[in-house]
Amino acid sequence: MSSLYFHYKRIFIGLLLIGSFASGLFCGPIGPNYNYWDIESFDSTYLRFKFPDLGPESQYSPPGLFLSERDKKTYYLTIFLENDWLPNRSLQPEEWYWKKFYSNLETLPPIVKSDPRFNFISDCEYYIPAPVGKSRYSIFSYNRNRSNIGGGSMTKVIDLKPGQSVRVHFRNPEILTEDKIDPNKYIKYSAGDRILFSIEPTPLRMDKPGCEFVK
Repeated sequence: MSSLYFHYKRIFIGLLLIGSFASGLFCGPIGPNYNYWDIESFDSTYLRFKFPDLGPESQYSPPGLFLSERDKKTYYLTIFLENDWLPNRSLQPEEWYWKKFYSNLETLPPIVKSDPRFNFISDCEYYIPAPVGKSRYSIFSYNRNRSNIGGGSMTKVIDLKPGQSVRVHFRNPEILTEDKIDPNKYIKYSAGDRILFSIEPTPLRMDKPGCEFVK
């Protein structure tokens, strides 16, 4: 019975990730599990992340019907708080929250302007409220440049104390190779992990937003 349960759980999560990928090609996902609720146990606790630079445009990914040249230099991301069965709430605030991170919304790639909740640029420091205590975080990301950078899926249980933040590291495997990774710096690191987690003190003052898109 237990093996059957985990079999169907894997199928469900797989279908959910496929749906996320397909919907993310256009703007953002839809569905009840993507609803956002305020964090009840927030105490200067955040999830922080910055996507790595994608470098030159990929020759294998020309602009298409739904993607402009500038859209190719963006990332898609979903972050869930998960229970034992399925992702049960999105940790990403609504659209209005993300606009504060940019100095000029009009210069952003169309796909980020259309849905800044799930689409992001590189080299921008983002942060969102996270709950105090032990939670299971489920993250899925990919870039639209078809580069082997900053993509993957990962689920980790993390225990945040008041005044702590969890830092999400999206690897560029050409820079942060396996032999350069110190497993003591990251939470429950396993060889081959593409997304890494670490704990750091929350700054007394968060970085002032003002990111710009670099063409």
